[in-house]
Amino acid sequence: MTESPANPALNAIAAASTVSASDSETSKRESSGFKENVDDNSNRLETNTDDPQNSVRPPDCAFGWIPTLAVMVNNMFTFGASNSYGVFSTYYLNIKFPNTPATTLAWIGTFITMLMLSCSVVTGALADKIGYRPTAYIGTVLCTAAYILASFSDEVWQLILTQGVLLGIGASFIFAPSTSIAPQWFEKHRGLASGVAVSGSSLGGLWFTAATQAMLDSLGAKWTLRILGFITLGVTSIMNLLYFRRVPPKPRKRLFEFGAIKRLTFWLVSLELFSVYTGYWALTFYIGTTARLLGGSMQDGSNLLLVLNAGSAVGRVLAGVVADKFGNINTLLVSLTLTVIIEMPLWMKAKTIAPLYVLCVLYGMISPTFISVNPVIVATQFDPSMLASVMGMANVFSGIGVLTGNLSQGAIFDKYDKREQFTNVIIFSGMFILFASLITFIMRNHIVRQLHRRQGITLTARRYLLQKI
Repeated sequence: MTESPANPALNAIAAASTVSASDSETSKRESSGFKENVDDNSNRLETNTDDPQNSVRPPDCAFGWIPTLAVMVNNMFTFGASNSYGVFSTYYLNIKFPNTPATTLAWIGTFITMLMLSCSVVTGALADKIGYRPTAYIGTVLCTAAYILASFSDEVWQLILTQGVLLGIGASFIFAPSTSIAPQWFEKHRGLASGVAVSGSSLGGLWFTAATQAMLDSLGAKWTLRILGFITLGVTSIMNLLYFRRVPPKPRKRLFEFGAIKRLTFWLVSLELFSVYTGYWALTFYIGTTARLLGGSMQDGSNLLLVLNAGSAVGRVLAGVVADKFGNINTLLVSLTLTVIIEMPLWMKAKTIAPLYVLCVLYGMISPTFISVNPVIVATQFDPSMLASVMGMANVFSGIGVLTGNLSQGAIFDKYDKREQFTNVIIFSGMFILFASLITFIMRNHIVRQLHRRQGITLTARRYLLQKI
């Protein structure tokens, strides 16, 4: 596995090293040599083909916003579908399958998110090998088929296989290349672009939730699923055409990029993703039930979810802006710590509905930073041409975290909270997110030490890098 030749962190080192008077001449020679290596690598990468898929455009060019916005729209139909499953869950539990345990119906939504993330170990590698657009079109076909087949399902197990398993796998074919596009096209504004791209999942959660509820009320589940399938087919088919790569794929003899697993950075990113996904979904899944326990209505629960998604849409973009200014890992570390500080007291001590709205706004704006920032960290630390493969392998741990968190939180709510409160669920969620922040702190220092060892940077430069990484 080779490092990206245009690593912004390394450029920061070269710039920061010049501030030390005692090492100024050495810093100049290192900076000059590094610049020459970047120029040589860039020249070797440039091609003159007419296909945007096979040529290297300059980073931060205006053209990069076209595929980035296409990713944002497609994220509405992948993560957006997952975020809005609560509407279907309420319908199935109270109308279509009133005698079926809630834990059984929860498997549908769990499979959507878990498989979308964990299957990207295959779909990400496939995207790097056969191309982003062909991979995304496979996802479009599978997602459409999942909705149509689910519309003919009359048993819970049929919905688990169609709306759960098949939709999750199909979403993975779209999701895997989507995570890699924005970080490829931008360097100076990489965080902002990634934030805009992933904001689609929250925006999708907003309109998916409202539209699904309206269609279920007027048309029923069967035609709601069919209409969602047709919309998914039409919109994603157009967006997939705009999935251009900036960095051309390298020739590959194998499907998977096993070199990544030899690096500690990969395992730290993976462990952080596992931890944060284990704790992250607790509020999304249980905020509606919390409102009911405090005397609210089902509409209050729906409104809280809308506020949560709206805050998340804003927060994911703001996270990218902050990350561009203060560093990706620094932003991730602060956001994970603040998430715990916000979640535990506001949720645990809430006696009325009002604090829950404050919680949803703040949690939505701060907690999803990891979704925006992690692809940027991977793009900075690994070869951009293999970004979908590496991110796909790391997302296996995200999927395991989703499964572990959902099952554990349900069991804790039943056994220890007695379905009367959420104290133990909140503690479980907060501790895993806090552990993710600890892993992020370790990763931050590991990356700085690695760069120090490779570049021989001065103490002043090291302090500068700790502020910007």
